[in-house]
Amino acid sequence: MPREASLPTNGASIDIRSLEKQFGTVRAVDDVSLTVQAGEFVALLGPSGSGKSTVLMSIAGFERPTAGQIVIDGQDCTRLPPHKRNIGMVFQHYTLFPHLNVADNVAFPLKMRGVPKGERRRQAEAALETVRLAGYGDRMPKQLSGGQQQRVALARAIVYRPRVLLMDEPLSALDKNLREEMQIEIKRLHSELGLTVVFVTHDQGEALTMADRIAILKAGKLQQVSPARELYERPSNLFAASFIGEMNMLPVDWDGNRARLVEGEEIILPRNASIAPVKSGRAVLAVRPERLTYGRAGTDGTWAATVRDVVYAGAGTLIIANLADGTEVRLRVPSAGQHPVSPGDRIGLTCPPEALLLYPEAEA
Repeated sequence: MPREASLPTNGASIDIRSLEKQFGTVRAVDDVSLTVQAGEFVALLGPSGSGKSTVLMSIAGFERPTAGQIVIDGQDCTRLPPHKRNIGMVFQHYTLFPHLNVADNVAFPLKMRGVPKGERRRQAEAALETVRLAGYGDRMPKQLSGGQQQRVALARAIVYRPRVLLMDEPLSALDKNLREEMQIEIKRLHSELGLTVVFVTHDQGEALTMADRIAILKAGKLQQVSPARELYERPSNLFAASFIGEMNMLPVDWDGNRARLVEGEEIILPRNASIAPVKSGRAVLAVRPERLTYGRAGTDGTWAATVRDVVYAGAGTLIIANLADGTEVRLRVPSAGQHPVSPGDRIGLTCPPEALLLYPEAEA
């Protein structure tokens, strides 16, 4: 039977409008506009210094924008202090009070809001039950594992029933198994509570696994906002293509219809290839390693390559080969059912035409 003190069931929309943030001469965020729908899970992804945490802190109210607006559920919150935004926040480090037990840590935001002690305890227990830590209230933080401490931090962030949950690289301190476990846990909470979640990460796999949509930033500018599959299969520019997953980047000469590879080999890109607006001249042909296959060298329509390394990794095998001009190409193929190859073997590479992506070289 559900608890009487039920947690939130719907999130709030977030509208970021032409956001800018400057620190001295450095523009950390440069004209970023992004709408997050109520109940959506959006990941902000990018390398260090891309501006993703600054965007998050601007939503939270810990950073005041140089220009632009933060609108939450239709209310302009740009100048509103953090404690009046009804936003939950989970940081990279757990920031639990070591001298307080788990229940008091979770109840601390309620204490700051003047909630009576008995009600604080009741709501803290409900939040702990939500993150599957029922019965842990009397333990001290040092008695918990890293994953359990992160669950306590989550419980503290949702205990006062926010409609928006912001997370700043919350899993980076955990080992691989715990990180994967917490990814599932956070997705479960998002689904059950209906919160709007904005999640900052530099881990592309984490973003692809968890988010409804991913926003990629580079040097303070928004590069692409798309669902995970679209972002992976149809990145809009060369930066997005190179940042998400592995990508082979092949320099080519482009004449508007044909991409001339090394030593005069040509690839005629079909209509279903993803072709960015590229002028004739030097360009970059991109293809994912798992979309490449290999066969007998010299077969029509293949690219001649020489195997350099073969790395067995259980279910999959990585093959590193070189084209005639020395350009490195990587293939990821299933280990079972493949004709084995060895370093020095000559092979012919091919891929489905729709897997080919073309970008202007100037983007590189």
